[in-house]
Amino acid sequence: MANYATLLILSFIALSMATIGHCSWISGGAPPPASIGEVDPGFADELVDELAPSPNGEPTKEKGGPASGPGPAGDFMIQGKRSIWEGFGGVGGDFINQGKASVTPDGGETFIIQGKIYCDPCRIQFPTKISFPLRDVKVVLACHKENSNVETYRVEGMSDENGKYKLKAVGDHAEEICEVSVTESPEINCPDLMDDENHVRVSLTTKHGIKGRARFANPLGFMAEVADPRCKEEINKSMHAWKKKKKKVLCIVQILS
Repeated sequence: MANYATLLILSFIALSMATIGHCSWISGGAPPPASIGEVDPGFADELVDELAPSPNGEPTKEKGGPASGPGPAGDFMIQGKRSIWEGFGGVGGDFINQGKASVTPDGGETFIIQGKIYCDPCRIQFPTKISFPLRDVKVVLACHKENSNVETYRVEGMSDENGKYKLKAVGDHAEEICEVSVTESPEINCPDLMDDENHVRVSLTTKHGIKGRARFANPLGFMAEVADPRCKEEINKSMHAWKKKKKKVLCIVQILS
């Protein structure tokens, strides 16, 4: 076993050296920026590492609520990747005003579902550097049987000032389809529901290979009615970074071929 591990380490070092030798562009500079017309949906994986203030750097007014201020730095969450959401506070954090829940089902399991709600000023339906969190958004977790639309379980909550929410679900729901969804934005400057990011499925069972009781949902959001003028520059920056990463991966694949 020790010899096998050593061989793997040496192979990795050799591959790294070969990559640097054959892909000199990595250390010699990035490829030229892409134009906005070349946007590839695949670069949605290039998620940002910060949440920006509301448009113009000022708090924005909400319907029937206080102003929504700038959010802190933080990553949007990809389901199943716990490490990139530093500082979320864990399952005991006070990030959610838990709403009403339906009758507790059989089973003693408890699951904590966490996620973020954001505004997309660019109308591209994924986070950018100028996206900002939305507070006081009603978040609903609902479950139903696979072959029926009859609701079997429901929990409601609200997002906080950082756009974060946390829902507590009780019972094993292995035989049900459970989704977190949003339907209405409290932000008058970001009213449009996204087509792709208005609901996300979560697994509320430990019978399908997912261990633990924490569930991290993909970000959900709304869009501005008109794209922000800053969007073109931000998209070009993201495209530039994504193409550089993609080229590096392709280079490694060629070396391995």
